[in-house]
Amino acid sequence: MHKIVTGVVASASGLALLLGGAGTFALWNADAATRPATVSSGTLALSANPDGVWTDITNGRSDVVDITAVRMVPGNAYQFHQTLDVTATGDDLTADLTWVPQSITGDAELIAAATQSLSLASDSASLTPAGRTSWNVTPTDGTSVVAVTYTIGLAPDVTTGKAQSIDLSGIRFTLTQKPVEP
Repeated sequence: MHKIVTGVVASASGLALLLGGAGTFALWNADAATRPATVSSGTLALSANPDGVWTDITNGRSDVVDITAVRMVPGNAYQFHQTLDVTATGDDLTADLTWVPQSITGDAELIAAATQSLSLASDSASLTPAGRTSWNVTPTDGTSVVAVTYTIGLAPDVTTGKAQSIDLSGIRFTLTQKPVEP
């Protein structure tokens, strides 16, 4: 026990010598405030206007049709025209616009035989094709109106898909932000 007491007294004396008798032990520190700043996130939204219409474009026609009454055969082609509002704010914001393939349902053989494509036009957004099914969209801040034309048809030489159907009543479009590239 005597050795423990002696060790504690020696340690306390050594610490007092290290502190220089000042009685406190502190590290230097300082702080400063910066100017206040706030960073806000952008927005991206897509909404369909109620102006969608189907047109038969077979052999140069431009007849408005009720797509539910159509009996498509090889060589036929139909277009769906719709305007979409793209609401966007943000630096370096670009997005991919396409249709949702799962929104087109029906017999798999006829869907596989059908040709499908998408074209866009806009006076207020920059548009770049990204294949037959997708477009890169760079909207202006605020709301840009984009005219969408979805085309579906059967090539004249198609031999599959007889007596089958494709349900186009729920066709949906999607807008997905693209990551900013370095």
